[in-house]
Amino acid sequence: MKILVLGINTRHIACSAARAGYTVHTLSSFNDIDLMECAAKNSVCEIPDVHCLDLEEIAATISSLLPVDGVVLGPGFEHLGHWIDEITHTRIPVFNNVPETIAQVSNKVWLAHKLRSWDIRHPHTLPLASISTQKDWNMGYPAMIKPICGAGGVDNILVRDADDLADVLDTIGRYKDKFLIQEFFKGTLVSVSVISTKKQATAIAINEQLAGLDWLTDIPFAYCGNITPHESEYGKWICDTAVELAVKLKLLGSNGVDFIITEHGPVVLEINPRFQGSIDTVENATGINVFQSHIEAFEGLVPLPTNYLNYSVKAIFFAPHRFIAGKKVYEYLLQCLRSGNAADVPLEDTVFEKNEPVVSFLASGKSRRQVVMQAGHLVDGLVEKMEECNTED
Repeated sequence: MKILVLGINTRHIACSAARAGYTVHTLSSFNDIDLMECAAKNSVCEIPDVHCLDLEEIAATISSLLPVDGVVLGPGFEHLGHWIDEITHTRIPVFNNVPETIAQVSNKVWLAHKLRSWDIRHPHTLPLASISTQKDWNMGYPAMIKPICGAGGVDNILVRDADDLADVLDTIGRYKDKFLIQEFFKGTLVSVSVISTKKQATAIAINEQLAGLDWLTDIPFAYCGNITPHESEYGKWICDTAVELAVKLKLLGSNGVDFIITEHGPVVLEINPRFQGSIDTVENATGINVFQSHIEAFEGLVPLPTNYLNYSVKAIFFAPHRFIAGKKVYEYLLQCLRSGNAADVPLEDTVFEKNEPVVSFLASGKSRRQVVMQAGHLVDGLVEKMEECNTED
């Protein structure tokens, strides 16, 4: 069976599909070595802004990747289900949530109202457009400014007081309608990976979310990886809640529910009605093929719960400054890829600007501490190679 995977980044989905035995065709913004190895056809399309996709150009590229038996829309493309139906004349099934569901669930203001109506604990949330001055926000500080739609944490802004809020309102200006303001909670970020058929769902893993870690990124709230599993006294509650929400919202396939575990218990943050970046650690820690489970969910099947096999970490390293992945960096990353300790490995001489994702390091072991230490050593090795390249230049 041939599957076409479209997205800004598709490696995690495409390689899971390839491991499940599918022939993969893909279009993305990246030309990573492991993506090329797992895809039978791979087209690269420069996509500077997911909100300004050149659909005419992409449609022409997609035609070169057909025929296929099914389409999966990844990051940045999830909302394009109707457009795919138009260009394929609805002859090719799209294995995603329907666009209307994606539009609603991805809208954090809509979701906040929905969760409140269900009496599920969630940060107090308002559209930023409803705030004219800092006096209009009375839920205290710090508070968080986020895009209403979108994920990854790159554009999140923490406001510490009323003066900060006034500055943000002035800076964002006419784009206020694209942002929200939200009550801020401190705690541990976790996500629950759920497979759902609309009528039933199974939580297959609880993942700790890594965000804004200074040894991986300079961006304060940027998503930079996962550790699977995350264990806490709230495990059953957050799994049950994630399953309940997946069924209430009639989600299909692989979806993620994000929580923050505070000192007063867990709070639902958002729901991602699509594949998550945690595929790598979920599959490594559970032995479940997430892509296969996703496809089977469209046939009405959910996987049986399973025990964790080990701990697994994915650590995404962002460029601390502009640099070129010279020969020593490339050879080091290729060695890590071949040993199973890296993914999203770039080609030699790829140019990275500051704060662009460079590579994902992977490790597995018997404890959280062990896998974090392994990831740290892998990052140290890369930084050393980068410094050697700089010295040679």
